[in-house]
Amino acid sequence: MSKDLGTYYARVEYEGGSGHITAWNTGFRWTHGTAEESPLTATLIKPTWDSEEDLFGTILSMYLDGNYSCDCNKRLSLARAAQLPEPEQDNNPCGDTITIRSIKVMRPTGDWVQLEPEP
Repeated sequence: MSKDLGTYYARVEYEGGSGHITAWNTGFRWTHGTAEESPLTATLIKPTWDSEEDLFGTILSMYLDGNYSCDCNKRLSLARAAQLPEPEQDNNPCGDTITIRSIKVMRPTGDWVQLEPEP
């Protein structure tokens, strides 16, 4: 049974020293609005993860192999973190040239866990 584990923060650092911190809310949350659906009629999503280990596996998978592993999304995350304009789609090619140096996650208790490279 999935449960609310609290809010975790993933700190992703790239070679060269750039990076960003992203919140991972593990509790109830709402879907975002779309062109077809108003955010005011959004759907409530129940907690997704069963355990901290399950959450950490998802974080690693997303950043190392999933949608967040592509250069286009890394550039987008970096621009948003620095509050800069998002890269134009035509000037933001996919690829695997931006290398992740480390991924750390801050637990709701405030302590950090090193996920990548493995300790």
